[in-house]
Amino acid sequence: MTDPEAVPFDRLCEPYLHRWGPYRLTRDPISATAIRRFCEVAEDGNPVYWDEAYARTTRFGRLIAPPQSLFAMTFGAWWTPDHVRERLEADTAALNEDGGDGGQAAIFALCDRFGFVVNTVAGQEAEYLAPFGPGDGRLKMRSMVTAVTGEKQVRVGTGVFVTSVTEYRTEASDVPVGRSTLVLLRYRPREGAE
Repeated sequence: MTDPEAVPFDRLCEPYLHRWGPYRLTRDPISATAIRRFCEVAEDGNPVYWDEAYARTTRFGRLIAPPQSLFAMTFGAWWTPDHVRERLEADTAALNEDGGDGGQAAIFALCDRFGFVVNTVAGQEAEYLAPFGPGDGRLKMRSMVTAVTGEKQVRVGTGVFVTSVTEYRTEASDVPVGRSTLVLLRYRPREGAE
């Protein structure tokens, strides 16, 4: 910032920290087919992911998804027919009847206003809290920003580090199955930087 009297960026963001954003729902429920597709890519032959009869004999008592598939299971769909999208939007709206939008959108809008428009993942951690699989319905997730740094000079320009937490829950029983912490560098590129 050029004005020494201006409020530091991290202070501008404080009112928007630690506020859960709205839930988002996956389009499709967790299915044995989706689990197998993930395992094919990962070449993971663990029978608890493939064989329902075997999985019933384990401590899980059912087929489960590999924990690390959580993120793949929550990727947005490339295309959805209008009638399915409308139903998903209605289901999502019902989860968010309080109308709160959290603080993430406001913080990202501030980043944009200050020219911090390039995004780079600086770090991510994941915790897997409970098994999930067919019968749990869709996955629902929500995020909140927990920290924003003041402006920093980094090799690529001037930016801020934004830390957010996303929680993942099952639709059927609202069980938390995972949590991820993401540190995102949002920056304004240096003049002439490639």
